[in-house]
This record gives sequence, structure tokens and C-alpha cells, in this order.
Amino acid sequence: MSSLRREEESLQHTELDVDVEKRTSSSSGPSDAEREGTAHQNELGPKSKRAHFFSPLDPAVAEAVNLDAETVEYTPEEEYKVKRKIDNVVLPLVICRCNNGNSGNAHVITAFNENFGITDNKKWTLALSIFYVGYCLLEMPANVLQRRIGANRFFFLSLTFWGLASLSFVYAKGYGALLALRVLLGIGEAGYYAGMIYYLSFWYKRHELAMRVSLCMTGTYPGAIGGLLAFGLVRAKTSVLDGWQFLYLIEAIPTLIMATMILFFLPPFPFFATFLTPRERAIAQARLNRDHKPQSHGGMNGWQGFKAVVTDIHAWMFMTVYASFNVGVATISYFLPTIIAGLGFTAINAQGLTVAPYIVGWFMVIFQAWHSDRTRDRGWHIMLSCFVSFVGYLILATAVQESVGAAYFSLFLVIGGLYSLFPLVMSWAANTFAPTSKRGVGTAFIVSISNCVSIASPQIYFDPEDSYRKGHAISAGCVFLSMLVAFLLRMRLSRLNKRNAEKLDLMTEDEKASLGQVSEISDMDPRYVFMT
Repeated sequence: MSSLRREEESLQHTELDVDVEKRTSSSSGPSDAEREGTAHQNELGPKSKRAHFFSPLDPAVAEAVNLDAETVEYTPEEEYKVKRKIDNVVLPLVICRCNNGNSGNAHVITAFNENFGITDNKKWTLALSIFYVGYCLLEMPANVLQRRIGANRFFFLSLTFWGLASLSFVYAKGYGALLALRVLLGIGEAGYYAGMIYYLSFWYKRHELAMRVSLCMTGTYPGAIGGLLAFGLVRAKTSVLDGWQFLYLIEAIPTLIMATMILFFLPPFPFFATFLTPRERAIAQARLNRDHKPQSHGGMNGWQGFKAVVTDIHAWMFMTVYASFNVGVATISYFLPTIIAGLGFTAINAQGLTVAPYIVGWFMVIFQAWHSDRTRDRGWHIMLSCFVSFVGYLILATAVQESVGAAYFSLFLVIGGLYSLFPLVMSWAANTFAPTSKRGVGTAFIVSISNCVSIASPQIYFDPEDSYRKGHAISAGCVFLSMLVAFLLRMRLSRLNKRNAEKLDLMTEDEKASLGQVSEISDMDPRYVFMT
């Protein structure tokens, strides 16, 4: 009995010592593993296999990285190193994805029109419009799907579908086939652009986003490359393929290759990034959590996010800004060779002359995005781009028949102004909507509803006999509306920031504490600061 009593006393002393050790360790602050940012990731078991392609990602991994991000300690040099590592791995995969810049130039090629039965301008504008049907219907569901299965699998599906549709153009024939394939292209592209904005918001701080979006999403460099390729390939002809068919072929094959590369090498989210060490994953998450706390799991579901977006006046203002300038974006890339040909150049030379406006436009896109991030301003930069594009359209509407030089110069203004708007507007929207679940639906909502307007956009170019002057005038009015609404939106967000700051100043410490510690602050919370 005495022996048993001694064992019990020994066990009690051992438990007491362990308890004291835990309290001592807890009171002394985070452990080395917690400061290192690896404690919770080290506790994860073997990586679980996903049951099938559409299985959701394991939320335990995301939770572990987020918990490590709360305690990780790092220097500014380490943060910079992690950011550069992300730039070197994530951005090249996104930038090198293929764009539909080549095939948009096919319309001025006679053989293309004959193959698909395009006999007049109305048939071509209908083919342009029908592209946006699938785009509109699937934009928001696509972003919900991306959040579930991860970016790499979603973009693989999107690019593969788009690449196969583009490949089908090579051997398709007839106007009906053209319309069907245009719908399929829209379905393949649905969710890609809004999804990429959403995806990049998991990697970069709010003031870093516009520059990265401009590198990944601008249509200027694909437009320039497409013009160069079209200029060379329209002369190509073999016993099997004609020149315009090569345009679709060289567009489809690299797209399918990139789809496979993205599937295997693009991380679905930062917490699954195998190119980062566990500590680097914690740092990557911590730098975002201390900026806007993006959450890949939990929060609102798709329907709740949709209701939050449609009842938010900011979503409708962003949609108006985007839809208005997108009238020009949805038409200029397809009509640019036609407009240049209308200035008196041959169809082949018109292809080559599309390159210079896109190159100059690319520099404006990059400069505007860089300066916007540097100054942490979105509104004034958007207004400037709108004004530049407005002046270009104004010249086209008034001088296109008077001066070839003035008309061609105006195209530089139109391209630079229009294409610099997309990264600015979409990064501004991503910086405005919170929590993350609302951001994903919100960015998709803007693109989806705006592209409903794009269905009708090509129809404004109904006056080829008048050098499309009425179409240019309508585009000028639309981009002016975009500039006006951007001004009103900036004033509203500035006023909300001021009102929230005053509200917080008047609150007691108990009232501030009652707001609670949440994983991600909502844009309805007085602590939220809008980027203007």
C-alpha cells in the first residue's frame, strides 16, 4: 500500500511539474516554433488526398498557416524576400497564360469571312456580341467554384475549355459554327479575369495589387503580339491550312500547354504553396493578415455573398464604371484593324499598324498601375485614364475623315486610356469589398453584369459607311460617364473614411472592445479603411 501511495504522490508531483512548466512557458511568451511560424504546421498529419478533381481544399492547412501567421516574427528583409519569391513563381505563370489577342484580327481577312459566311458588318457584330452570353451567366458561379477547388484546377478547366474551342475554329465552317464557337469561347473565359483578381488578392497587399494586375491582365501586349503575328501569318498558306487558320492554331496550342503548367505548378492558395518553406508560408500569410486578412475558407457562402453585393451601392457604382469603359474595350480590339483599314491602308498593313498603339498603351498601363500603387490612390488615376480615352474618341468622332494622322494618333490615346482602366478599377473594387467571400462574388458581379452590357456594345458600330463616327461618339459618352461615376465613388469613400474615423474617436474603450476581434473586418465595420 505504501508503495502504491508513493507512486500516486510521484505521479501527482510529475503532473504538477508539467503544469508549472506549461504556465511558465505560456507566461514567457511564444515558443521558438511559434516565433518561427511553424508550430501549427508541424502538428499537421500526413497530407490528405482529395477524393476527386472537384473536392474542396483541406481547411486544416489554411487554419494552421493562419495560426502560425499570428505569432511569426520576421524582418522587413525577410518579407521582401518572400514577396520577390512570389513574384518570381506566381506572376510568370499568370502572365504567360495565352490571350485572345491574335484571332480578333481575323475579321479583316477575306478568306476568314468567306469561310464563316460573314457578308456584312451586322453578322460580324452579332458574332462579337454572342461571346458575352456564357460570360455573363457563368462569371459568379465560376468564382465560387474557384474558391472551392483552388485556382490551379479552376484555371486549368477555364484555359483547357477555351483552348479547345479556339482549336475548333481551325476546321469549323459556316456562320452557325462561328456563333456556336464564340459562345463556347465565352464560357471558357467566364470567371478567368475576375477570378485572377480574386486570386492575386490572396498574395499581395492592397497597395501592391494594381501593378500586379496590370502585368497579368492587360490586353495591350497580347494585342501587340497578335498584330505582329497576324501581319506575318496572313501571308502563310499550305495545302492544309490558310493564313487565318494559323492564327487560331498558334493561339490554341500554347493555351493548352499553359493550362497543364498551371495545373501542376500554380499554387491554389498561399498556404498550399510548395515553393515556400513553412516559415515563408506563415510570413506570406502574416503580411496579408496585417493588411486585409483574406480568408480562403468559411465566412459567407455564395448566396450570402451575392445578397451582400447586390445590396451594396458601391458594387453598382463599380459596375457602372466598368460597364461604361468596357463598351470601348469590348469593341476596339476587334474593330481596330477595321478602323485602320478604313484610313486607306490595305488589310495586311492594317494588321501591322495595330502594333504601335498597343505598345504605347502598354507603357501607359504599367505607369498608371505603378503610380497608383505608389500613391495608394485609385480614383484620380481612373479619372485620368478615362479623360485620355475620351479625348481619343472625340478626335475619332470628329476628325476620322479629315486627317489620317490625327485619327491614327487618337488610337494611341484610346488604347492607352481604356486598357489602363481594367487593373485600376478591378484592384480598387478588390480593395473595397470585404470580407473575402464578398470580394470574390463582388468582383465577379462587376464583370458579369458589365458584360451583359457588352453583349450590346458591338452594335454601336453600325455605321461603317460613316467611318464609325457615331460609334466613336457613343464610346466617348460612355467613357465620360465612367469618369463621372468614378469621381462620385471616390468622394463617397473619402467621406465614409472620415465618418468612420470620427465615429471611432467618439467611442469609449468598452464600445471599441464590443466590436470584437474578428478574423476579417467587414467593409461595414467602422474600423475598415477604404482605399480611394
